[in-house]
Amino acid sequence: MTEMVNDFEVPARGALRGKQVKFLIGGGLIALAIVYLIVAATRSTAAYFLTVEELYAKGDTIYDRNVRVSGRVTDAEPDFNARDLILRFHVAGATGQTLPVLFNGPRPDQLRPDAEAILEGKFDGRIFNAQTILLKCPSKYEEEKGVIEEKVEAVR
Repeated sequence: MTEMVNDFEVPARGALRGKQVKFLIGGGLIALAIVYLIVAATRSTAAYFLTVEELYAKGDTIYDRNVRVSGRVTDAEPDFNARDLILRFHVAGATGQTLPVLFNGPRPDQLRPDAEAILEGKFDGRIFNAQTILLKCPSKYEEEKGVIEEKVEAVR
């Protein structure tokens, strides 16, 4: 007396497979996009830098490109114009080759002779136009370490 009506249709086997393939392709494209973004972000923020000698060796291939350069500050008193916030100084590589640097901004407190610097900016073939200056903080605790060791020995 009661007839069962089946409103539920099972999709054809080929139609289901087509949806799975589309889903896999879409998921693969999303995964590739995520991998690309990670690689691009890592490459742009890598902590790699050139030495002064390497910068000069690259020649005009490096001109007007953002680069990082490492060197030691050589000026006893860097030229700083406080009114216009223009700082001029030199850094040297391991062989003593120097690089003139121009920076527009406040004078860093740690800028001293023999300070290790990492500069970010562009080189035009003559002057390195720094946009960022990172200076290694002097270790003010090295001398105190010996004093502490002497006090420890005195206690024993």
